[in-house]
Amino acid sequence: MNPKHTLALAMAVLGAPLTHPVLAEPCSLSALGWMAGAWHDAANPRGSQEQWVAVPGAVLMGSAWSFPPDGKPGFAEIMTVRHDGAGIVMVLRHFDVSLSRAWEEREAPMMFSAAQCTERTAVFDGLGARAGEHLSYERSGDRLRVVGDFLHNGKAVRVEWQMNKSSD
Repeated sequence: MNPKHTLALAMAVLGAPLTHPVLAEPCSLSALGWMAGAWHDAANPRGSQEQWVAVPGAVLMGSAWSFPPDGKPGFAEIMTVRHDGAGIVMVLRHFDVSLSRAWEEREAPMMFSAAQCTERTAVFDGLGARAGEHLSYERSGDRLRVVGDFLHNGKAVRVEWQMNKSSD
């Protein structure tokens, strides 16, 4: 058997795809345009939404709010994805529903650096006090999956949202 047939047979037997893998691209704001749109949480569509818009000045501006169905207090979130030096950063801050109190310290918003980008995915790695944390965005059609891997008092906590594109 010739080597090409042997390789194809081995890959088929082992279940490996014969297509080329999707390689990570350098992260750029223009490459993250797929995040834009209004999204609502599939599990709580009327109580949790996120929106991303490309605004002047080469910035993706995001906002989100959530009111859990279990009666816990809601929150608002403001986010930007922008150039910072040679890279792309996501900066975000949470507020109580009255916008009178930020969850993060005044001079210490949550900061994440774009570490991996593909055609429809982005992984942001925590910076500073957030080192070891990650935010991942993955779009598939009209669905957006957001995964937060955080550290709370040294304990790993994973939060996942399945978002659907809003029609309104």
